[in-house]
Amino acid sequence: MALQKPLTNFAAYLDGESEAQKLINTLADEIVNADIPRAEGGLDANRWKKVYESDGAKWVTYSKNYHKGIVGMYAHSDGKQYGVYKIPDWTGAKSHTGDSALDADGCLWEVGSIYYDEKIEGKPNPNSSNVGTTYGNYKTGRKIQVVQFSYQDNLTKETVYVDVPGCLVTVVQDSSVSEGYRAYLVRQVIGNLDGTTKPSAEWNQFEIITEMPTDWAYAIQLTPKGKYQYNFTRRVVSQYSSPYWDWASIVDSYYEPVKQTYKFDELYYTADVLNYATAQTVVKATPTVPSGIQSRDYYVMLEQPANDWNYINVYYGEGFEGKNEQGSESKTYDGICDPDSITLGKSPTVIDQLKAHYMYLVWNDPEALKPFVPPSTKWKLDYDEKTEIVSPAARFFHGRNSTTSWLPNKKRRPDYLVSYTLSVNNDRVVLVLEGDPSPNIHSYYRSFGYIGKIVPFNEFDHGGNFGVTVGMGDLRTDMTGYTKNDILTDLNPDVYAQYGEYTSNGMDSMSMLKTRSNVLFQRYYPAFISHLPNYPSVGKLPSGLSKLIVDSAGFQKSLWTGKYHASPIYLVHQAEGYRGYMDGVVAIYDHNLVNRDELIVDTEILKDPSKPSLGTWTEVYKFFSIKSPLNLFKHSPSPDVITIAFLKEIK
Repeated sequence: MALQKPLTNFAAYLDGESEAQKLINTLADEIVNADIPRAEGGLDANRWKKVYESDGAKWVTYSKNYHKGIVGMYAHSDGKQYGVYKIPDWTGAKSHTGDSALDADGCLWEVGSIYYDEKIEGKPNPNSSNVGTTYGNYKTGRKIQVVQFSYQDNLTKETVYVDVPGCLVTVVQDSSVSEGYRAYLVRQVIGNLDGTTKPSAEWNQFEIITEMPTDWAYAIQLTPKGKYQYNFTRRVVSQYSSPYWDWASIVDSYYEPVKQTYKFDELYYTADVLNYATAQTVVKATPTVPSGIQSRDYYVMLEQPANDWNYINVYYGEGFEGKNEQGSESKTYDGICDPDSITLGKSPTVIDQLKAHYMYLVWNDPEALKPFVPPSTKWKLDYDEKTEIVSPAARFFHGRNSTTSWLPNKKRRPDYLVSYTLSVNNDRVVLVLEGDPSPNIHSYYRSFGYIGKIVPFNEFDHGGNFGVTVGMGDLRTDMTGYTKNDILTDLNPDVYAQYGEYTSNGMDSMSMLKTRSNVLFQRYYPAFISHLPNYPSVGKLPSGLSKLIVDSAGFQKSLWTGKYHASPIYLVHQAEGYRGYMDGVVAIYDHNLVNRDELIVDTEILKDPSKPSLGTWTEVYKFFSIKSPLNLFKHSPSPDVITIAFLKEIK
């Protein structure tokens, strides 16, 4: 048998449906598992391969901040909190004589608020013989150690010496002692996750070391008017106008514990806006090339946007590498944040500052083993070794938000169904997505997409011959979240002008990987045989030209041939001209045809010229009435009424 192949490549045809939340994985699985028929019979080896799949991830990172001037508070076992004080340096305290006010043991004695005691002095008043004498400093019997003391460590049994200046002290209620209070030396600490503690000057946590000696509980908590007096004196002076004596001014030196309230800058943590990695699936394509030409790999990423079930994003490029997440994302927030606050676009609420502290340290320590490593992707770098060779996102819509004013929830759900139809061969994937019309008959789209190689006019056009175009939804914020300004090149240069003024967005044009001069991701526009259509969106046509418009109400198949006439879809670059045409896709007018009608084409190519009785190859095309407001046909000879049919089978 001398087999003569048809001009169109054979392709697998698949129909199915998927929940919106599973769509990208379902499409990838259908593509890589498609049974691609051969002209000779049997199946061709499917060269599409799935190389990466991630269900997305959400994780929490943290930022540290400080509350300024926070009062230290000790939490006691009685459930109450007590203030913390910092003891000043009183080792240099002086008496009225200018000598040290401390005794030989380093104690500062309290004196009463009286400068002359009749009982002690033995007379009711001083007299002229006492001129020059200073009275006062009558000790109350209370004293405080202000230099140093020691205690025995409970664990090591060693003697520990403590310098009093700068010590942190708290006073706790205790009914077992006559005064009702005990003073304790405390240290400022932070807890470890195992329940132990370690010193920290930034955490509002304190623990008792030992009880303070002498009368520190009284000095801090019970002194009259909040003053601990260690000098209260008055000198007898003479009056030159009288033979009698008189008092000089009172000299009062004291310590005010309340003014020594311990304040510090408290460390605390807030959660950053929730980190989120989208669900992504990547397939590798290796299109057919003639013998003697090196094959090339291209990568197509399907991405599910976060919490938006109206569309998927399509990217493509060269040299993809992906790493899946490692560890458990929940370890970054379980027990640290309020689970009800783990919401996309918001900062979770921290409920455990200590756990947030240690999670922050882990995230910011390059040597630490991370509890979770997010998924990551990268693409081959361009010649500048900075720019990744990956296209802008082409947004492939199958549904939109409802605009019915009284509906409480206008968005589509993740479990709504999306229908798909695919035609797959080793060079390209042609597909149509259709959202479920059941939730709202007006809020779904039937969108066309083409991914892969086109049939080139130049037999050596294989490197860079790979492209993407998809259908987008209405350019209205309330319907899709996008407006026309969101896809214009000049208004979004960081997205749509990375590769020059004519970078394609893959929605209102066909994006091709490289032009003949190696410019990346440029716009190609469709061209096809067409009679003059109406252009309602561009104004009124000149009267002479308007007479050539075919009345759409009466348009039907040709009465001369009895057939519907379709056209190949050629792709044209504004500088380099016609490059080729879409493989197995034709442009056809959307009149007197019903969506999913089948169109049969007799190729008139004999299967075997030596055996005419075997007949000719017949191509069956599936017609689709495309309902996407923005697609590559909007920049074509017939922007409003043209649609497509693509190859179902060849028999």
